[in-house]
Amino acid sequence: MTIGTQNSVLHSESFWDAAGFATRLARAKGALSTNAFAQKCGISESIFRKYLAGASVPGADKLVDIARVAGVSLLWLATGQGRAEDGTDARVRGPVDVTLLETLLEAVEAGLDEIGATLTPTKKAKLVAALYSLYRTSEDVRKAPVLELVRLAS
Repeated sequence: MTIGTQNSVLHSESFWDAAGFATRLARAKGALSTNAFAQKCGISESIFRKYLAGASVPGADKLVDIARVAGVSLLWLATGQGRAEDGTDARVRGPVDVTLLETLLEAVEAGLDEIGATLTPTKKAKLVAALYSLYRTSEDVRKAPVLELVRLAS
C-alpha cells in the first residue's frame, strides 16, 4: 500500500471507531439480555461485555455472527455507515430459534383447541411469525397473552 493510499484510508469515514462500535453493538443487542445475546452469537458473556465496554473488539468472524444474529448490516455495525437494517426479509432476522418456534406452535395449537377454533395456514403462519417477533427477545413465553392473540386472530 502506498503512503497516499494509506493516508486516504486513514481519513476515510469507514475507519474503526471502538466507542461508536460499542454504542452500535448495544443498540443491535436490543432488549435481549447480554448473556442471551452472547450465547446466540457463540461468544462468552465476559468477552461480549468487553465488546460493549469498548475494551475489546471482535474478530471478523464474530463481527459477522453478531450482525447476523442482530439482523443488522455488517457495514453499519462495524463503521456506522449506511442503515442499520440489513436489507433481508424483516419478518425473520438471524437464525431461527427452533425451540422458541416449537413452543409458540404448541401454544397456538393449544389455544385453538381450547377455544374450539381453526385458522387457515396463512393466518396461522402470520400469527406465529408475529408471536416469534414478539417473543424472540424474551426469556419465556407466557400462555395467557398467546391465548389472547389466538382468540383475536380467529
